[in-house]
Amino acid sequence: MSIEAKDLRGNDPHELRSTVRKLQEDLFKHRLKKTTSQLENTMLIRQTRRDIARVHTVLAERLRASEGAPAPANETVPAAAKPAKAAVKVAAKETTTEAAAKPTPKKPAKKPEAKQSAQKKKEI
Repeated sequence: MSIEAKDLRGNDPHELRSTVRKLQEDLFKHRLKKTTSQLENTMLIRQTRRDIARVHTVLAERLRASEGAPAPANETVPAAAKPAKAAVKVAAKETTTEAAAKPTPKKPAKKPEAKQSAQKKKEI
């Protein structure tokens, strides 16, 4: 009953968007039925969410293909496009050192009244 991505790839983006709207309405109806204990097969919610994700994936592929050269669906992202772990660690260190470089506000001094009252207690 679920939609397959290869079936979706033949559709144009307008049809895919209308499919997403329909699936979102179905998901809403399934959740409403579940809340009112009228949904017999709760797996429908999971299947509908996954179908929505499939349609979004195909739409994203279309967007990438229209921006640049089409990438095959089964190919992974090239290593140059991924951020290096070292670069991520350096960026994380920079943010932590910036936070550490900021001076922390000092605690306000105790009120002089408190000191005077303590001295008065000692005198008494």
